[in-house]
Amino acid sequence: MNFVNWLSILASSQYDPVAGIKIAKLSGDHLFSTYLTEIDPGKFVNPHFHKHGNEHYHIIQGQGKIELTDALTGISSTRTVEAFSSFVVEENVIHSLTNIGDAPLILMFSCPEAHLTDDRHLPVFNGT
Repeated sequence: MNFVNWLSILASSQYDPVAGIKIAKLSGDHLFSTYLTEIDPGKFVNPHFHKHGNEHYHIIQGQGKIELTDALTGISSTRTVEAFSSFVVEENVIHSLTNIGDAPLILMFSCPEAHLTDDRHLPVFNGT
């Protein structure tokens, strides 16, 4: 059994330039893993989507704005999320999370490990 301190593991985590955030793996395997993420005030997760599998999000601290666009239909929505909120982003949904608060936005998310490697796709807008 492996016990970890969230603050320690987050402090030693690496910045992911593609996503635009710090990500720390807490547990799991290639099929499904859990990560801890910190987003500084005013910063955001770059818009992206996944073709295989959902992502489960749990907001621990802070306040954010999640922007969602179905990559197949183009239907969009925006919602404010805050501490103790949970939600699921389904596959083929372009998503971007912005920290709209004054403190770091800390969240936990779980997904297939491929969501951080070869199943992370950047949206194409207006054919560019």
